[in-house]
Amino acid sequence: MLSIDRLTQYLAVDPSNVELAADLVELHLRAGDHSEAVRVLHGLPPSSQSSPRVQFLLAQVDLAAGRYGAAEERLVRLREGGHDSLATGHDLAFALLCQRRLDEARAVLCDVDARHPGEPAVQILHARIELMAGNMALADQWLGKVLDVIPSHPEALGLRALGLLDAGDDAGAQANAAACLAVDPDQHEALITAGSLALANRQPVRAQEYFSRALSRFPNSGRALSGSGQVQMLQGELQHAGQTLARAVACMPDHIGTWHALAWAQLLCGDVVAAETSYRSALALDRNFAESHGGIAIVALLTGRTAEGEASMTRALKLDPGTISGRYARTLWLQENGRETESTALFAELMARNALPGIDEQDPALLARRLRSLVTARSSSR
Repeated sequence: MLSIDRLTQYLAVDPSNVELAADLVELHLRAGDHSEAVRVLHGLPPSSQSSPRVQFLLAQVDLAAGRYGAAEERLVRLREGGHDSLATGHDLAFALLCQRRLDEARAVLCDVDARHPGEPAVQILHARIELMAGNMALADQWLGKVLDVIPSHPEALGLRALGLLDAGDDAGAQANAAACLAVDPDQHEALITAGSLALANRQPVRAQEYFSRALSRFPNSGRALSGSGQVQMLQGELQHAGQTLARAVACMPDHIGTWHALAWAQLLCGDVVAAETSYRSALALDRNFAESHGGIAIVALLTGRTAEGEASMTRALKLDPGTISGRYARTLWLQENGRETESTALFAELMARNALPGIDEQDPALLARRLRSLVTARSSSR
């Protein structure tokens, strides 16, 4: 295919040429330049907007922009109009996956499988569905089918890396991410994996490089936004972190860990109302998740709701004695009960583990006073 510059020149001479415009749009989409893709498509005459290829490309733009319902509508119309290609079926299933309608996505893929058996892109999408469903073993079977035929397939390697990361196999995740990025330095899941591992190893600069690279191509990547926001927290950029993490939960509202990170950033900025809302959003996703109960305990103890805070703290520590938020809530509870030595010892343990991002105080009482003063100041300004 010709270069972007050359196609742009040709299209300037023949601005109503749908095929030239479509080829140029595909190059812009591959480069992650969605705004240019939209500009080219909208520059075509109105009579060309309804052509199947233009409608398919508009659906791809919708997918890239996170408008999954709009993409679904376009792709359904194409199929109903007899334009039911492999790519159309694949992208429709992907749009359904992004809306977390997994059974419908599986049904579309089964239909695609029947007409296009053994297609790597379809097998990879099967794996994506199962990863979202938490079926790691089944997802890996689908990826294995691809990698058995194409051992260096970047998307399959990247997805396997992310699956291993989520399963707790950091070594396997690292190996697959490295193998993937050696083939494709922009592969989304491999960048997320590499960034997450760097973040876990307290390498914020390196982590941000990976997340920023992912976001340059996939600006609505919830995982990349979440990782980037957590890096900003480690670097003390709390306002920016809150904004980034708010975007992350908008992109993936069912990711509990990102709700927790957002709540902590909001708490450190003194916005206790927003923090409690975020913790309760996380709790609504899983009523038995210890960190959510611990977060609510922190908010309650900081705002003088001692009995509620103690009850939530107790529940958090019962569910998971190692919960970070529950243990920090306990430092607050110990302070309130005059047990300063125990509070300081527990706080020091949390700090030694770097468990509280965005914190530089070494004195638990000082941190508690700072948080309470922030909460008070923010409440009085409303």
